[in-house]
Amino acid sequence: MAVGVALLTGVTSLMPESVYSSAWWSCLWIIVLGVLVYSLFRSRLVRNIPVFLLHLSFALMISGGFLTAYTSHRGTLHLTPGILTSGYVDAAGKSHDFPASVSLISFSPEYYQGMSVPKDFRSEVAVESGDTMHISMNHIGRLGNYRFYQTSFDNVGGTILTVSHDPYGIATVYSGFLLFAVAGAWMICRRFGRKGNHAAFAMAVMLTCATAEAGAVPAISASMADSLSLRQVMYNGRAVPFNTVATRLTFKLTGRGEVAGLSPEAFTASLMMYRDEWCAVPFIKIKSDALRSALGISGKYASVNSLYRDGVYLPGEIYQGGNGRLDRDIVSLDEKMALLIDLWKGELFKPLPDYSPEVRSDMAVRLEVSYNRLMPPRVLFICSIILSISAIIAAVSRRRIILWPLILTAAFAGGIFFVWHWYVAGSFPLASTGDMMEFLGLCALVIASYAGYRKYPELLIALVLLCASFLLLVAWISAKDPVMSPVMPVLASPWLSIHVSLVMVAYAILGFTLPCSILALTLSKYRRQLTALSLSLLGPGTWLLGMGIITGAMWANVSWGRYWAWDPKETWALVTLMLYAIPLHRSTGLRYHPKAVSIYLILIFSSIIMTYYGVNYLPSIHAYK
Repeated sequence: MAVGVALLTGVTSLMPESVYSSAWWSCLWIIVLGVLVYSLFRSRLVRNIPVFLLHLSFALMISGGFLTAYTSHRGTLHLTPGILTSGYVDAAGKSHDFPASVSLISFSPEYYQGMSVPKDFRSEVAVESGDTMHISMNHIGRLGNYRFYQTSFDNVGGTILTVSHDPYGIATVYSGFLLFAVAGAWMICRRFGRKGNHAAFAMAVMLTCATAEAGAVPAISASMADSLSLRQVMYNGRAVPFNTVATRLTFKLTGRGEVAGLSPEAFTASLMMYRDEWCAVPFIKIKSDALRSALGISGKYASVNSLYRDGVYLPGEIYQGGNGRLDRDIVSLDEKMALLIDLWKGELFKPLPDYSPEVRSDMAVRLEVSYNRLMPPRVLFICSIILSISAIIAAVSRRRIILWPLILTAAFAGGIFFVWHWYVAGSFPLASTGDMMEFLGLCALVIASYAGYRKYPELLIALVLLCASFLLLVAWISAKDPVMSPVMPVLASPWLSIHVSLVMVAYAILGFTLPCSILALTLSKYRRQLTALSLSLLGPGTWLLGMGIITGAMWANVSWGRYWAWDPKETWALVTLMLYAIPLHRSTGLRYHPKAVSIYLILIFSSIIMTYYGVNYLPSIHAYK
């Protein structure tokens, strides 16, 4: 039944939203809740307190969902300055009165310093009782059991808020969240006390880690470029050395770390000083063969002049409205052109005077410049690929080579690089695809070092290292095409790093069961040992994934006023959790059949692929194409 419910839940992500409000969908979850409650008391789970509490948490979450669906209401409230409002109309057209009237004092966007890009939206609302509510994208306003969320605004100083009244559902669901966190941690800590438990060790380690050349180009002197490197500028609302902006811009425009022998600082400064000369130089990289053909450009690089004909911007002429691969390539090219225009207009960054309060210490600036020049993903990729080749040679030659100290050293260096990145970025570095791939690669290196320490087969270690190499290669490639726009206001939240790091570590642990299962099927000598390792990883992996889903739900509730929306990303994360939890239940019998559980773990790895990548092709707010 569990597999059927999981797969049906996943299939519904391909159906209309009306599915989730249908009677048959509610009946399905009532059956699930009934079976869950029945099993709690008939299977003697009450004798195992943490396991009982863990299952009880799911009953509370499902019950809270029903309470939210059938007892709550929500709607939109439009406030304008000075006008008292005593209630609102919900989505069904029914009126609801507040405990006290409210009026808007002021609405104001908060911008990234030195930019016109909004960082947050803030509403100050007066309550008839004399209190004041401060509402922003990640801060809820409360009036009795009513919750106010910043949603949008108009062009005359008014604000648009989402209003939610859910006094019973949220409390019940959050009780389930808390119980899940406590019970899961209790179970893992209890296992940690057992000698030789692989899952607890892995869990503890994870949580501790938490080309054509341009021709003759206008250049500037090396001494001038060097003097610019450490100069501080305001970029995307943060004080950074000029080297950071120059390095990202150079990679973004050209896909390379230098242009015609010019360092990033020299290239960027030359672009600023010799605009007309650079317009004739082909330095803008266009990856798409189809786009180059459509524009009539030979070679991989285009000049600014080649993108215009008689004053007409050629990419705009062939743009078809956003459909198809060619349009996505045009949007990518437009982003590069927009960066160039911002640079030439003096809006890409703002120089910081020495007396500015935002100026950082000299040591912090030098550390950031050193990090930019070292490019840690590249270093880690080279190390991991060398180590994986060594492990393959050891497996083929059947000679045991003690690799784990070297792998542990690489993992330790990766941890230092990650903390270094965290320090120079000023926030937990998990906001971009490259950052996430680097973090997952680090997790894989930690797992590989542990596998080497426990003397697992060299072929298994090689597979994990190859996975780490692939992830770090993606991180390296992503670093060569950086995201240069500031994050949306809703992403400027501490929930981002908590939610993403938990989910990424969970995927790393659960994904490690794939190579274990493949080798368990091919190496019968190690089948039981590898299957036992896979099963021991499922506990912390599913718990971390559950915590990732929970923190994501709490973040959504703070930002949008709803903790669950059956978004395809949410739905498939739930499917993945359910599928990986099935072998943990003795009643399924899977855990007693090493070959069967290995085949099962190989098959359900597709749910992780669907959750992380496949949902990008579904209508989802989490789709990153």
